Amino acid sequence: MKPMAKAISLLSVSLVLLFGVAAPAFAGEELVLIVSSHSTIDRLDSPLVRRLFLGLTVTQNGTRLRPVLNETDPHIKELFLQNVVSMSDRTYDRYVLRMTLLQGKTQPAAYDNSADLISAVAADPSIVGYAWAKDVVHDPRIRTLRVLWQE
Repeated sequence: MKPMAKAISLLSVSLVLLFGVAAPAFAGEELVLIVSSHSTIDRLDSPLVRRLFLGLTVTQNGTRLRPVLNETDPHIKELFLQNVVSMSDRTYDRYVLRMTLLQGKTQPAAYDNSADLISAVAADPSIVGYAWAKDVVHDPRIRTLRVLWQE
C-alpha cells in the first residue's frame, strides 16, 4: 500500500472512531410533558402547551394550569424552546418579561435542580412541567402526558 493511501485509510478509520465516540449524550433521550399523578389533566395538545408556557391562561377541568420551566440542562431548555414555544432563549425571555411588565402576568417558576422540579410538579396537580423521560419514568408521583421530543 502506498504511503498516501495508508495515511488516508488511517485517517478514515480515525474519523469513524472519533464520530462513534463523540455521539451525543442525549442519544435515545425523550423530553416529556409531566404532571402530578394526582392531576386531573388528561391531555394537552401542542397549541395549549404553547399557550401555557407563553403565559396565557389555560384551564382544564376547572383548574387553571401553571407552567414550570426546567433549566437543569441547557439542552432541555433549547429543545423545549425550539419544539414547543418556537422561540430562541433570548426571544422567550424578552416575551415573558414583557408579559410580566405590561400585563402583570407571573413569570413561570424555573428550576435548576431536577429533584426540586419533580417534587414541585408532584406536589401540585395544577403544575405542568417537562423533563427527560429517564428522570421521571419510575417515579409514581409523576405522570407523563406526552413526548415533546425524542432522539
